[in-house]
Amino acid sequence: MTEKCSLDTLPTELLLHIFDCCNVSDLITLSLVCKRFHSIVEDDNLWIRESRRPLVTNQCSKRFRDRCNPWLPLSKKGRVSYNWQSGKYERVIIYTDRVNTIPWIQLTEDILWWSGGDRLYGYHRGRIKPNRRYNDFRKSCLFAWDNIPSDICKFVVRDEYVVSGHRDGRIWFWVKEEGQQGHFNFGIEEAHASSVTAIDEIPEAVISGAEDGTVKIWPQPSEIYDIRPISSFNIYDRIWSLGADPGKTLFAVGSSGTNAGPPLRIFDIECSKEKIALSHNWRYGAGVLDLSWESSQCLLSCGYDTYIRKWDLRIGTCVASWADPTDATIYCISSDFKHTMITGTQYNGKAVLWDQRLPRYVQLYFMNNRRPSSPVYSISFDSTHLVGATDRQLIQFTFSGTNNRPHDYRGILK
Repeated sequence: MTEKCSLDTLPTELLLHIFDCCNVSDLITLSLVCKRFHSIVEDDNLWIRESRRPLVTNQCSKRFRDRCNPWLPLSKKGRVSYNWQSGKYERVIIYTDRVNTIPWIQLTEDILWWSGGDRLYGYHRGRIKPNRRYNDFRKSCLFAWDNIPSDICKFVVRDEYVVSGHRDGRIWFWVKEEGQQGHFNFGIEEAHASSVTAIDEIPEAVISGAEDGTVKIWPQPSEIYDIRPISSFNIYDRIWSLGADPGKTLFAVGSSGTNAGPPLRIFDIECSKEKIALSHNWRYGAGVLDLSWESSQCLLSCGYDTYIRKWDLRIGTCVASWADPTDATIYCISSDFKHTMITGTQYNGKAVLWDQRLPRYVQLYFMNNRRPSSPVYSISFDSTHLVGATDRQLIQFTFSGTNNRPHDYRGILK
């Protein structure tokens, strides 16, 4: 009588060849069959092909790796990327406020920074527990500055300082020392005549932009309080966003698009003059609310015209665009500097996952179920976490779990 042959009796080498033909979903299912299959699926050689083209988890860029906690091995990349695309995550509320604010966040490897109104907090990422609905704010907070005299509009994190732009036109440099309450090195009291709505840093200077349309470049922090800008100029339009390129030779300025000139301009840092004219048929009021440099030649922008736009500065034009699925204003954008983009939008606390290789969005995430009317004002992500800030809550999604319940909203907008 012929002996029956089952899959689990085949040699490991043959199983590796069979499993190599499977997609990520099938591999995850196979890993649950038995201990032997699980150990085979864990083999990094099986994931080499998938690791070359993942969404979110590619970790190719150093700038992206600098905010990843933790880094993922090959065997984890495909699974976590599958969780992102399937909406399999664990949601945790880090902080809840009682009043409405327009917050801003920055994500580093160890610390999540958040500002809202007259407060600036730094959370230790290792103390944020994904298995709790609400976290203990005091246990996870390393830095806390409360009752700041003027509300923070935007801030940027340096090695030793947090540089913040305020509603009354001042710029402050906060020292990153644990346990310090309200301690700062110095402030520029009258940096601008109106709200500092955009700010970024380069090794030798800080660049700031304000509602009155002025952009100023300031020298690095010192003990001198009567500090003067290195250079300043006026673009005659309300400034919403600003960012220096990775090479620190150019910076982009996004404005409201309600005055003369385009709402997105590229300037040379050294001479502070417009360097590249971006040709596009802008509609009136198509303000650029946020931008992200992919490289020194490539820039992403988003805003009131409801599109993500990708700009190639070598030819000065928009080379690709993606429309928000609900035709909503896009308040913020974050990138892994490879294929992945995530946007925060105007309606329903909605964040959208994009793959630059695809014309349509990949997945939707809803940040705030209790206050669905709030926009997502600021957003950031690494390989395993998505962090978003609405008007009253700071929320984190974790995608690295193996037993997460799926929240697949891809089909609701068909």
